[in-house]
Amino acid sequence: MIRRIVAAVAFAFIVASCGAASPPPTSGQPGPPPPMSRPVAQEGQMCAGIAGIACGEGLSCQMPPGQCRTVADAAGTCRRMPQVCTREFRPVCGCDGKTYGNACTAGAAGVSVASQGACSAA
Repeated sequence: MIRRIVAAVAFAFIVASCGAASPPPTSGQPGPPPPMSRPVAQEGQMCAGIAGIACGEGLSCQMPPGQCRTVADAAGTCRRMPQVCTREFRPVCGCDGKTYGNACTAGAAGVSVASQGACSAA
């Protein structure tokens, strides 16, 4: 009886040790780098800049009026994109070079205002 118990324990030990996988041999070269994650800013926080901070969902990185991203590390502020704008016609030139009916419609398109008035034809 004791022989059977010892044999069963030994068999279980052998089976368990056979299932252990050894790590694959390394070739001496590092693997691919881990994926990089970009920081995400919430409403009212800084966006863009040298770190390339993105705005959260439903937000747009708005530059101060008259300051488009002409500098590589320019920073803006995350703001909610307007859902409804008045039909008031006060044209503004967006940082994308397009004329918008007013600052609200530019913001709703996710575009910062470059200047007041229509964009000049270039």
